[in-house]
Amino acid sequence: MQSQSQVTPRAAALNASAPIFRGVISPNDAPVRQALIKRIQGKLDTKLVVYTANPNHSVPGIMIHDVPLFEDLLRSVAQSTKGCLMINSPGGDANAAEKLLMMCRQRFTDEFDVIVPDYAKSAATMIALGSDKIMMGYLAELGPIDPQLQTSPIPGGEVIPARSFIDGLDMIRKKVKVDGDPVQIYVPMLAQIRPEVLAICQRAIDDARTFAEKWLKNCMLREDHKQAEAVAEMLSTGAAYKSHGKVIDFSEAQNVLKLNVEKIDEKSDLWSDIWELYCRSLHQLQQSPAAAKLFESESVSLTMSIQVQLVQAPRQAPPPVPAARPAAPAPGPSAAMPPPE
Repeated sequence: MQSQSQVTPRAAALNASAPIFRGVISPNDAPVRQALIKRIQGKLDTKLVVYTANPNHSVPGIMIHDVPLFEDLLRSVAQSTKGCLMINSPGGDANAAEKLLMMCRQRFTDEFDVIVPDYAKSAATMIALGSDKIMMGYLAELGPIDPQLQTSPIPGGEVIPARSFIDGLDMIRKKVKVDGDPVQIYVPMLAQIRPEVLAICQRAIDDARTFAEKWLKNCMLREDHKQAEAVAEMLSTGAAYKSHGKVIDFSEAQNVLKLNVEKIDEKSDLWSDIWELYCRSLHQLQQSPAAAKLFESESVSLTMSIQVQLVQAPRQAPPPVPAARPAAPAPGPSAAMPPPE
């Protein structure tokens, strides 16, 4: 549904002529952001907690290390049974995401909503699926939750969709069985396919589907279990959404996935406050190269700092080259043999 927030002169001025991001450089300390949080709480009649990941950090993902800071954040609003999480994150560990979601549902027993100002992708979408309602800015996006496997030990390194490993094997099978290609030409490729990796990929896909189905049936789509199953299938398998980065905007979330989403009027005072808070949060994270995430409420401001140091493995000295042996002298006549006549 469309938010019916009234457009005030302040909101009109901000949207029309004031680029907020450049205007929040100073001052931008925690009390300024916390005043915005209180203002948003007053408009929504609920407590607000904010989780913002630094898009410029190499380790911005949701992880189990978030739990202590997130618990401190929730403790600061423990008196409320209604809460809202404003989250901006590229995703991360699905198991950690479920734990953060479980913490929110245990705290906010009457109602738990999610606000997405910009993007909540992958594991962050999984958290949103476990809410009662998702409030989206006009530019906000969710994303597919199909699992990704990291192929590089370097933080932020290459990741490959789990589905691609299975699809690669299916493609070879089709080439041989349907197209009639000789299996011998694919033997080098098949030799590189590890069965245990295929099993890990399939389990990861099944787990993502189970996660979405479980929480949708318990919360947002509790009245429509068939739709919950359909949404879980679409988002988790990589069949409906081929790209993990696919944009799922408000229209897609409402009309295709049939989720309980609300579009925040971009001309409203509420959107101006949310966008200003988001911009200020990003600016705060950019003040330190180590700042990975910002956790805030009306009374708490916590920064997670992660320093990444890549250490190059020492080069191994080449093995010593064995010294050349002197040539053996040519064998002479045996002393035991008489000289030729």
